[in-house]
Order: sequence, then C-alpha cells, then structure tokens
Amino acid sequence: MLMKEETSKIKVRGTSTKARVLKQLMMKFLLNEWLKKKLSEEAPLAGFVSADVQVGPIGYKIVIECKNPRVLVARRGIRKRKLIEDIKEAFGIEVARLDVVQLKTPPELNAQIVAEAIARAIERGANPRRVAYFYIQQALEKGALGVEIRVQGRLRRKRSQKMRFASGKILYTGDIAEKFVSKGYARFQLRTGTVGVQVRIVLPESLENLVDNIKIAHPEVSKDIVQELEETIRANYEEVLAKVGEKAAGEGESN
Repeated sequence: MLMKEETSKIKVRGTSTKARVLKQLMMKFLLNEWLKKKLSEEAPLAGFVSADVQVGPIGYKIVIECKNPRVLVARRGIRKRKLIEDIKEAFGIEVARLDVVQLKTPPELNAQIVAEAIARAIERGANPRRVAYFYIQQALEKGALGVEIRVQGRLRRKRSQKMRFASGKILYTGDIAEKFVSKGYARFQLRTGTVGVQVRIVLPESLENLVDNIKIAHPEVSKDIVQELEETIRANYEEVLAKVGEKAAGEGESN
C-alpha cells in the first residue's frame, strides 16, 4: 500500500514528455529499492543487482539483472510468477513482461554486489579493513584499474567513524567516470547504529579512453620502431632541404 501511495503522487500530464520521463525514473528508483529489500530476504543467493523499467503499450516491461537468474526464477518459474503478482499488488501497475538476465560483468567488478558482500561480512563481525582489502585484491585481479571502498557509521564506538580503502586509479568526474565506473551502496544496522558502505570500481574498459594512458615499450621491442621513425624523419628532412634549395636557385636566376 505504501508503494501505491508513493506512485499515485506522481502526477503526469498527457502532453508533458518531461513529466512522463520523471515518472519512469521515479518508478525505477522505487522498484529498485523495493526489490533490493525483498530479494535480500527471500532470495539472497540470487544476487540482485538492478532493475530497469520500460513503458510499453500494454504495461510495464521489467528487466532484472542478477548474479544467479536460476535462483530468482526458481523451479518452473514459480518465484518469477509470484514476483510479478507482488509487484502488481505493491505498485498498482500492469506488468506486461518480466525478464531475468545474467549479470554482464564479473561479480568482482560489480560495485553493488561488492558493497552488499562487504556489508554482510561486517555485519557478521568481520574486520572492515581485512574485508575491504580482500575485495580490492579480487577486483584488481579481474582487471580493475582502481577500487575505492568507504565505510562510515558507528561500528564499535559511540562516535561515527569514516574509513577509506583505495588502490589504483580512481575516476570521479567527467564522461569517462559516468561510463566506466561501477558504483554501489549498501547499508546495515548494528546495535551501535547504521553503517553505510560505498564502493567505486574503475572498469578495465576505461583504459583505452584515458588521456594519460602511456605505454613504455622494451628497448628490444622498440628498436625497429625507432629505426623506422628515424628513416621517416631523415627522408622528410631531405625533402624539405631539396625544396628550399630549389626555391633559392629560382630566386638567384631571377636576380
């Protein structure tokens, strides 16, 4: 009922494209939060990552991306059909189709999965520093250029504390950061208070788009390249000298 009330507050005029887009974005946000909470309790092994919402002529099309689609679908699609009914009841919308797809990137490079795994480990009493560096090492072995993990909240003290663990190159701004940085956030409750975990992983695909990406070749490998470059420069230099000589000779004849 709460979700129905939230979605009913979004007023959309038929002629307003901006309002329809805002409603779709709001629906996507609410659905992701609802699914994250629901599936973490009912199917934690499914490894829910995110859900995309698309508006169709006969209803909404929902695409759920998770680590283990078979766990979420269950035998003969029992859990999938029940999930469709629960979404209809919770949001008051017509679901035309629900697809469950496999996670495209490795789990070690998905910031949301890593953030939730770190949150569960710390919640069970693991050392935050040890857990953070374990997942940083896993991501770097899979080809990540950089990993940053931030843990903030009341862990074992009365006062809130901030912890930051990072390795490699971290991108924060620009178009490259929007396209090639995986971001995730998870929070959990301890007796001392709420703790949040934020993860940023720079994906391997960003290496080809970095301006400061410089490759240094081994002298034996670069020997042929340098020789070819020297011959090209020498040929261009001789060509320029010949043109200058011809120009000087022509000016001497005219005088």
